[in-house]
Amino acid sequence: GVGKSAVAQTISEEFAKSRLAASFFFSRVDSARNHLRQFFTTVALQLVMSHVLGPLLRDYIDLTIRHNPNIIHANLEEQFQELIVKPCSQLTTGQWEELPRLIVIDGLDECLDIVSQERLLSIIRTARLSSMLPFKFLICSRPEPRIRNAFNHQDFRTMVTRCDLGDAFESGKDIAKYFREELNKIRQDHGSTMAHVPEDWPGEGIIQQLVQRACGQFIYAATVLKYIEDYHSLPTE
Repeated sequence: GVGKSAVAQTISEEFAKSRLAASFFFSRVDSARNHLRQFFTTVALQLVMSHVLGPLLRDYIDLTIRHNPNIIHANLEEQFQELIVKPCSQLTTGQWEELPRLIVIDGLDECLDIVSQERLLSIIRTARLSSMLPFKFLICSRPEPRIRNAFNHQDFRTMVTRCDLGDAFESGKDIAKYFREELNKIRQDHGSTMAHVPEDWPGEGIIQQLVQRACGQFIYAATVLKYIEDYHSLPTE
């Protein structure tokens, strides 16, 4: 709605060859990405495939899987320890200072199992608190109650920086601009049926009302515009 996934995707692409260690994009409509079962195995695979981290971690992770093939079916905590923490601990703090350490997690709220959302955050919190993990995390999510409560844990407060995209990027101004540009296109596309309306249709007052109703959500603006531009109706209605 406010562009969380766009931010996560852009950062992942921008830092793919430098700071990015791994990424995971949850999706409630994708059966492979709407749960946690493949989260740590996916992260481990990306570490192995990384052109920077792969040569350093591949042997450790491969050895773990050879010794314990059932690790891919183990519980999340065990997977995390065996596939992520232990291999990464083979490198020194000095080495990690020069290596990719960013893990991007997008759409945590789209993990269908609400308990798993808290479980993942708990695993990350515990690892960061005990200095077991060299990684930094960018976690993008709607502020659902269980997720918000997990981040409110006292141990998280000292290690988390929060950013509300709706406030931080003045989305109201962007949404207003979006409305103006798209409504102008609609007026032009409908040609003769809207030849009588003024160029500033529907007027700044209406646009500001729509912006207020959007509450920082671009998805609201897109839905309204899709309805207005329907060629089977008159936009001014």
